[in-house]
Amino acid sequence: MNAKFKLSDSLNLIKSFKTSGTITPSSKSLIKTLLAPIDFKSASCIIELGPGTGCVTRSILERMSPDCVLICFEVNGDFIEQLTALQDSRLRVVNACASSIRTILDELGIEDVDHIVSSLPLALIEDQVVKNILESVRSNLCEGGRFLQYQYSLNNYAELKPIFKAVKLDFTFRNMPPAFVYECIK
Repeated sequence: MNAKFKLSDSLNLIKSFKTSGTITPSSKSLIKTLLAPIDFKSASCIIELGPGTGCVTRSILERMSPDCVLICFEVNGDFIEQLTALQDSRLRVVNACASSIRTILDELGIEDVDHIVSSLPLALIEDQVVKNILESVRSNLCEGGRFLQYQYSLNNYAELKPIFKAVKLDFTFRNMPPAFVYECIK
């Protein structure tokens, strides 16, 4: 488990299962696998979708360069409070659906994104909303950018292959539950 893991994190995740899709924070092993493809030295903008209690967010912030921006899209108000409490000048927390990436980028004056990291429970989201999110992800990534998504099943794997140039699949047992990690390259 993450060193910052608290019982209250699991209680919040259980209470918000419909939007978080999990009952425990991501393990250090899952976070390491998920973030491994990111070149943090050259990234100027990273987006995180569904940051929840912020365990992946904190790891991204620890690795990011001082001039990189992290934009977190979260729809759950309880989680937004926890994320804004991180108080990092590079962090922008927005209460918005992941399909509204372009709108938020325009408001911030950002052209495109180097990497998008997602903890969204795609299997629990309506099919049309997932399609909208994936299209928004693809269209806002820079060429060669990566969409990094973890899931507890392979439900959405087939949907990713026609959208991205390449889709790599990894797996980690060292998480509760074990998880698949997709690395999708634009």
